[in-house]
Amino acid sequence: MARDPLQTVLRLRRMDLDSCRAELVHKDTRAHEAAIVVQAAEARIQAEMAAASRLSASDAAVEAFGAWLPKGREAVAHAIAVLERAQQDAAQARALLNLARAAAEAVERMLEQKAVDATREELRVQQVSLDEVGLRQRPKPAG
Repeated sequence: MARDPLQTVLRLRRMDLDSCRAELVHKDTRAHEAAIVVQAAEARIQAEMAAASRLSASDAAVEAFGAWLPKGREAVAHAIAVLERAQQDAAQARALLNLARAAAEAVERMLEQKAVDATREELRVQQVSLDEVGLRQRPKPAG
């Protein structure tokens, strides 16, 4: 018996679904790593500020912090930009996964409907056969 083309389509849809899942994991991991970089950059600013704010801090330490702060803020801004891009990529991967899932489910529903239709047709053919047997076995009227 020939292989059902819908089975092949379903196999391809499932492969695409697996690929989309893997891509989403990758993108989510990148977004998580980017969030850690943002936190680290913000924490560094806080640590440097705390060090420069100590009563024991020298004027040179305060001046060094003032000179470094724009670079620290730039690092935070860059990290936030990378995070936002990674979050957008993850959202896009999530949307593609949803589309792939819907496509696979649609093929599954088509296969299920095809099976239901085949069962109905088989039952219809059996009923026609039973009806014919019943008609043949009916006693002929006397006459």
